[in-house]
Amino acid sequence: MIVHQGTQLTIKPDVYDVLRGVIDLSETILYNRLFKGPDSPDATLFHYGFDAPDSPDNTGDAEGTEFDASTAESYGSRANMYGRMQHYNKKFGVGEVAQGNQVFNTNQKDEYGYQMKMGLLKCLRSAEYVIVGGQEAQAGNKTTAFRTRGLERLLVDTAGIAVQTDAATIVPAAFRMAAAQIVTLTVTGGDYTLTEDNINAPLNATYNAMKGKINFDVLCTTTFKGKVSKFGLLTPTVSDFTAVRRFNQEAKDKTVTATIDTYVGDAGVCRFELHPWLRHDTGTQLSEAIGLDMRFGCLRMRQAPTATPLDKTGGGKKGEIIHTFGLQYVPKVSARFARDA
Repeated sequence: MIVHQGTQLTIKPDVYDVLRGVIDLSETILYNRLFKGPDSPDATLFHYGFDAPDSPDNTGDAEGTEFDASTAESYGSRANMYGRMQHYNKKFGVGEVAQGNQVFNTNQKDEYGYQMKMGLLKCLRSAEYVIVGGQEAQAGNKTTAFRTRGLERLLVDTAGIAVQTDAATIVPAAFRMAAAQIVTLTVTGGDYTLTEDNINAPLNATYNAMKGKINFDVLCTTTFKGKVSKFGLLTPTVSDFTAVRRFNQEAKDKTVTATIDTYVGDAGVCRFELHPWLRHDTGTQLSEAIGLDMRFGCLRMRQAPTATPLDKTGGGKKGEIIHTFGLQYVPKVSARFARDA
């Protein structure tokens, strides 16, 4: 849209403007999809339990045995995992002169209202970045930031547990991922190969750990997703064989669908979806994709994203945006597809 005198309230010649709508749900997939759990009594350290099922028994028993405390059965494998809250507190302000400006394409919103709207959008994007990220948990106070551990550092097996340096929140051994749930994608010449066996391996490993079929939402990079969609290609086996691409075509509108979004394996289902912040800035963690079963995670919510005005202490108008939450997830029910470089 070209902004000219007839389409603006305040004349600003030679200016182009971009319409900004509400945040797209694809930018905050995990934040929207994870169940919103209760607040924690202690934001510095909260706990959540997981109970692994007992192994079955085929030995049989004699009749009429008396109860004896020394031989009585004890069921369940309960354990606690621990996490910390992430706190977001950003101040913003608009000068007393700028406050009178009206911003293009915002339904006559003033500068303060515009800053509040955009600040809330950044708050939600930041939450999504935190959830998938590689930051380590950190106990906060008035001088130290409150941080929750991101999935990149949460989803590790015993061999990789050293990346969790916050001693109070290290995942107990019984609830870590099995080695087979982490697929290492070998990078050669800047690229890697992805096969259907790579997808089935963590599905099978998780099934064997949980003794039940798994439903994974697999958040992935564009490179990984493109390779999944190529599972629909036929590969020639002899030099004179012509490779034929399989695709679905709607005859009425001539639309070709050449993507694969869902993979149904023997041990479960994977639904593949792009994630905008995976591998964006995650230190030593290099996941190309992360698989989660949303039944085993939630966000502990203390303060939903909220923007409030601050008291007037001088010229202009001031406000703050606050958001406080903690991520909890059971790593035992997950998959990671990690690069080796």
